[in-house]
Amino acid sequence: MLNMALHFKPLHPSFGAEVTDFNCGQDVVRNTESLKGALTRWQLLLFREQDLTDGAFVEFCRAFGDLELLPEPEKRHPEYPEIFNLSNIRPDGSLTPKDDPQAVFLRGTSRWHTDSSFRKIPCLATILYAVTIPPQGGDTEFANMIAAFDSLSGEEKGRLRQQKAVHSYAYSRSANPGELKEMSAEELAKVPDTHHPIIRRHDGDKAVVYLGGHVSHIEGKDVTESRAEVRALEDRLTNVGNVYRHQWREGDVLIWDNRSTLHRLTGYEIDKYARVMRRCTVSGTETVNAF
Repeated sequence: MLNMALHFKPLHPSFGAEVTDFNCGQDVVRNTESLKGALTRWQLLLFREQDLTDGAFVEFCRAFGDLELLPEPEKRHPEYPEIFNLSNIRPDGSLTPKDDPQAVFLRGTSRWHTDSSFRKIPCLATILYAVTIPPQGGDTEFANMIAAFDSLSGEEKGRLRQQKAVHSYAYSRSANPGELKEMSAEELAKVPDTHHPIIRRHDGDKAVVYLGGHVSHIEGKDVTESRAEVRALEDRLTNVGNVYRHQWREGDVLIWDNRSTLHRLTGYEIDKYARVMRRCTVSGTETVNAF
């Protein structure tokens, strides 16, 4: 089967592109390698006007690699456990109150983060499929962390290259804006804290600042002080002209490289408007290597 010519429309001056005239349910098989290369090149790829069953969405995602399972089983799709339903609609069809554990979890994604950085081998990419979009709010912002590294001074690059951050699923859950269901000891044992270089190597010759909301603190430093240092650094490095804000449309499929970006949800009235997204996470294949 011959590859089709892929056409890209840039979304931001430094990263991100829309793949035009592409059907995620039909065209992925003959273009898998080209799409993988494009993801590394652009860091974020958008496909508009898709109409996918849950099964077709999973098949599209599998083209990019093996898929992770979320540590919390109750958040998995009943038929396709690789799908994590990012939804504020309860089983009875009502919207979740603002302090409902699911709403708390969703609101927690408003912090800058990179998915699965709490794993020893973090994920490669995340894919979201927009099913229901609120009439206002609920955008997603993405920060190019290759550009963030380039904005650092020489002294900062040298210093941060010597440091590691402690990534903790338990910490990031505790930092959510409200109470979440307590995880069992067995569930927590599957996601122990892990340590990753703050400056990681990406695509051979690129350096990336690798932080985000799963970071508890800097290895070997005072927890409280280094936690504040990390958050201040994130704030600064997501304000250097390197952020793309995506305004969702129903039928959007968006895939981003978690190794080289941060992302966060922007606010919306979670107890007033429905927002339903399907998410799959593509497993990583290598440990985080220092640059």
